[in-house]
Amino acid sequence: MAEKSLPILTTAADQTDLDQGLYPARWWHTAGEKIVCDLCPRACALSENDRGFCFVRQNIGGKMALTTFGRSTGFCVDPIEKKPLNHFYPGSSVLSFGTAGCNLGCKFCQNWDISKSREIERLSARALPDEITEVAAQLGCQSVAFTYNDPIIWSEYAIETSKACHARGIKTVAVTAGYITEQARADFFEHIDAANIDLKAFTEEFYYRVTLSHLQPVLDTLKWLKQETDVWFEITNLVIPQANDHDSEFQQMCDWILNEIGPDVPLHFSAFHPDFRMLDRGGTPPETLVRAREIALAAGLKYVYTGNVNDVARQSTYCPECRQTLIERNWYQLGKYALRGNRCGYCNTEIAGHFSDKPGNWGQKRLPVDIQAILKNSAASQSRHNDPQKGPSPMQTNPPSQVMELSTDQEQALLQQAAAIVAGTITRSRPQEVALGSLQDQSVNGAFVSLKRQGQLRSCCGSFGQPLPLGQALHQAAVRAAKDDPRFPPISPSELAHLDLEVWLLSGLEAVPQQGADRVEAVTVGQHGLQIRVDGRSGLLLPGVPVDHGWNAEEFLNQTCIKAGLPPTAWKDPGTTLLRFEGI
Repeated sequence: MAEKSLPILTTAADQTDLDQGLYPARWWHTAGEKIVCDLCPRACALSENDRGFCFVRQNIGGKMALTTFGRSTGFCVDPIEKKPLNHFYPGSSVLSFGTAGCNLGCKFCQNWDISKSREIERLSARALPDEITEVAAQLGCQSVAFTYNDPIIWSEYAIETSKACHARGIKTVAVTAGYITEQARADFFEHIDAANIDLKAFTEEFYYRVTLSHLQPVLDTLKWLKQETDVWFEITNLVIPQANDHDSEFQQMCDWILNEIGPDVPLHFSAFHPDFRMLDRGGTPPETLVRAREIALAAGLKYVYTGNVNDVARQSTYCPECRQTLIERNWYQLGKYALRGNRCGYCNTEIAGHFSDKPGNWGQKRLPVDIQAILKNSAASQSRHNDPQKGPSPMQTNPPSQVMELSTDQEQALLQQAAAIVAGTITRSRPQEVALGSLQDQSVNGAFVSLKRQGQLRSCCGSFGQPLPLGQALHQAAVRAAKDDPRFPPISPSELAHLDLEVWLLSGLEAVPQQGADRVEAVTVGQHGLQIRVDGRSGLLLPGVPVDHGWNAEEFLNQTCIKAGLPPTAWKDPGTTLLRFEGI
């Protein structure tokens, strides 16, 4: 039966396309009467209406389309350890979701009902990037994870969601097999804070026979992540009896990891349970996982874990120097925690990873989430708060809060405190406390810390849109500016003497009522910051950015659109929401 024809995509996705999950895809080229996908090594060549091996990328009108943008198979708040990521903000909660399809053909797939699904309409619910970000913020999730099926095949959706998350100070995680081309991987991982890479085996025979793919592209991705990015990543190896469980293979894999990646990457040996098309064998014996872990430790890897089994001793983190227990784990529940920042609380050895001052307390809960229900309830609640006598209005916004007024002494105290936190984070020392007095607990809608070197931006991070005590917002912004801006490498101690620091405290958002070209008159350079929102995309620029670059109001609007990945003049369109805010 011929597939139902779908609307032809324009160069920019319109609302009709998004309602059907369609979005203009990247990474493809024309070859005669076909188009060829350049996203993964399969290089699927597609005639009109053909879908790729992954099923979610399709030739529509001679252009490649992603057919699951804004569509999810379900959302759930998980512990970060479930990804698994043991060295990325332990104990924190992560809003997890996936779509349909996969670019591998694993016979043992444990998410086969999602990854092998072609019933997109039955499985998928609408959830656009800004909506996902808003719900993650409401639920207090520190990160959003692209998981359940491989996000590489829906990279455009993941990238736009990452942009929205980063604008709100929320990190993003990719759980992936790493089967991606050299051409596409930089674009994808540029927007990812952490990843778990599934190294399914260490033989080409296994990859070809069991996953219908190849080993080398995965190894290339792992080496590239280590050598060319600051993405934190951990590796998982699912140990399958009579398939990839030989001691010689464990040894070869661990030797390669040590030589090519280094000793600090955490390695998870996970137990197999019979599923999908591999029902001809039992689960992984616990002693096989123990043996694999011992081989890895003996090879020189520092952080090796067993997973999918009840094994507290081998799921906990130990100091590689003094061997003391630093993080005790009972499945995903944390017990003892003996880290001071990212250092051993016993001998001060640095522990690889990203850690907060205190661990999270999410535990091992798994909370299914109905995105649209949360958004609907939130909108109704906000409407009642704004005016109890009125029903919801489609364009209601909160009145902007006033920018606080600061004395010269208070401004200096804020700058000194931010500088101390940045320096302490970079040098891994305890920052000298600066008394903020009554400012400490005063609520702000946003705070950013910007670092420049010889007038050039070196880092800028913060949060916006969720009121926080000033002291907390300033601390978070300063720590992130020191080491977590995904656009730049972490700042080294030798750079400190050459950096200039700015602190921005922001008011609430105010919708700009003017439309079209009249919006230029509503923007005052040096006073206003801007945020653009349209079709799940958003971009934000601080009030100081146009001053630094010498832009007028029109160029400021153009550049805010570019920041959102939109055409420069998208701010003139009636469907584009323009918001402004002030800052000091």
